[in-house]
Amino acid sequence: MSDGAATWSVDSGQTQLDFAVSDLASRAAPIARRTARAAQAVEADLDAADWYELGLELEAVAPTEARDAYRRALELDAHHGDAHVNLGRLLQEQGMIEEAERHYRLALQENPEHSTAAFNLGIALEDLGRLADAIEAYRRALAADPKLADAHFNVARLYDRMGKRAAALRHLSIYRRLTAGA
Repeated sequence: MSDGAATWSVDSGQTQLDFAVSDLASRAAPIARRTARAAQAVEADLDAADWYELGLELEAVAPTEARDAYRRALELDAHHGDAHVNLGRLLQEQGMIEEAERHYRLALQENPEHSTAAFNLGIALEDLGRLADAIEAYRRALAADPKLADAHFNVARLYDRMGKRAAALRHLSIYRRLTAGA
């Protein structure tokens, strides 16, 4: 609801702020870019974890600089699984699916139980039209995190496309159960 001066949720009574995320991102971008330039100026003092954290900070406002920060983290520590995952996602968003797949697989080599890496690998494999491989990646994500609702949904959708109705219904049922309270 709104009274012209303020907006609030009818259900909770909580005040809601009226702003656009894109507006905030555009205001924050110059600050993020200055942070990236400052990091580059003292890069000898930064380790892989620092570069990874910088990548996290830059993602929303400067994805190209975030990608570069994750690459720098991986130059310093090729075993940084989360940097591989985040770099893979940024590359996938840019349409570089094969390169993203490579980073997800590297993350899984470092941590075979990395459910996000396996889930993102499933999406990349779907994008590449490799549906059976995508199902295996989603199943790997579910082995690491059985409550990963989106993986259940995606695997149900793919099983349905492949004509495996019973398997599709089983995963769809789990998905519904997991999201019923959300």
